[in-house]
Parts: sequence; C-alpha cells; structure tokens
Amino acid sequence: MTPGDEKVCREVRAALGIASIAFDEGPVQFQTQFKCSKGSQRATVNVSSKGKITVQGASSELKAWLDSMKDAIEKGEAIPGRLPADFEALPNDLRTRVPDCDDVILWFFDECLQCLRGGSPAAAAFLLGAASEKSILLLIDSYASAIPDEGSRRLFQQRVGKNKAISGKYDEFRQSFRSGLIQPSELELTHDLDTYLGGAFQFYRLTRNDIGHPHKIPETSRTLVISQLGQFIIYLDRVYKLKRFFDARQVNEP
Repeated sequence: MTPGDEKVCREVRAALGIASIAFDEGPVQFQTQFKCSKGSQRATVNVSSKGKITVQGASSELKAWLDSMKDAIEKGEAIPGRLPADFEALPNDLRTRVPDCDDVILWFFDECLQCLRGGSPAAAAFLLGAASEKSILLLIDSYASAIPDEGSRRLFQQRVGKNKAISGKYDEFRQSFRSGLIQPSELELTHDLDTYLGGAFQFYRLTRNDIGHPHKIPETSRTLVISQLGQFIIYLDRVYKLKRFFDARQVNEP
C-alpha cells in the first residue's frame, strides 16, 4: 500500500494518465510522491495519508496544470483536460508496441474495451488485472527457462509453485532475479523492476482484487480505467523487454 491516501492517489494517477504526463511514483516519508515531467518541465505532487495534495516546482505550464488538477480533485470537480477520443485505437497501439504479445493478453485487453463500451468500468478493470497477471506469469516462465542448470531450474519452479497467489510468485521471481549475476544493461529494465514495473503490477493486482472481493461496492470510474489502459501498454512493453532478455540468454539462479 502507498503511504498516501489510496483513493486520492488513484485520482492523481488517472488525471496524469489522461493528460499524458509522465511520472514516477514512490513513497516519501509519510506521503506518496509523483515526480511529473512534460518536456523539460518538472514538478512534484505529494499526497499525504489524509489525502492532502501539495504541488511543488518552478512556475511553468506543467505546474499550473497540476495546481488546477489539485483544485479539481479537492472540490470533486471534473479533472482538467479531456478523455482521449481515439482510445479505440489502443488495441492496435498495443500490437504495434508489443508485436509478440500473447494471444490471451490481447483477448483480455480487447474484452476490457468491450466492457467499457457497455458501460461497465469495474468489469474492464478486472479484466485488465487478469491481463497483467498473465504477462507476469509469462515473464516468470521465461526466467525459469533461462536457468541452464536443471536442478536449479526445478528448485526455482518449485518455490514459485508453492505460492498460489500471483503476488507471492512475483516476489519469488524478483528476489531470485535481483540476486543473480546476469542483469540487463538497460537501466530501464533494472531500475524499473521496482520503481515502475513492480509498482504497476501491484496497482493492477490490487485494483482487480478490490473489485473481485465481495465485501463492498468498488469505486471504479470510466476515466480511471481509460487512463489505466494507456499506462498498461507502457507497462506491458517493459514486461516484454525483460522477457525477451531472458529468452535470449541464460541466467545464473542463486
């Protein structure tokens, strides 16, 4: 869980995604911080555990937009900006960016759009979480196949198999990969395993779990899901870059 109020953090993520503002998210003391950038402009958004939003940075168009976003969220008004009218093109964008994408992931992604068209954002978010889980399972399979020693490979697969939950399987993979001798040279793949890929995986997982557990009515908006769709393509691209790294070479499993 993030240290900042999760409901407010979701609204911030959705707004940044809709506005196509790049951001890195992470904990800072008792807050969740969003480091935002657009071109050469930089600013930060902090969300406290009580939901208070603060915007910091030099005067710029980006900071002005973030200030207006802050005001809109606090007043419960519409987020500044507009929904992407061409979100129907997202399946083609995914196939272009990840041409070797698994058919099961593509099916879940397409069905997610069908649910949005039918007015069911909760079902769409649930399907997106399923697509994320499938991508992580494929990543773990590629890592296991890259372990040259049969005994080490079998032990890793047994440790992963003992975890029924996808979160446990991912933690086992992460721990093994981090302690291995062979790492990708691209900073994007090693640094983002925690700061982006891991965070995005947990976000999609927790959103799906929140919808799938019948203890309350989930708070899921169409705007939020559309922003998740765009971010999911970037996330899936990172997963597949790491998967291709394992498919192309052997790794030393500790």
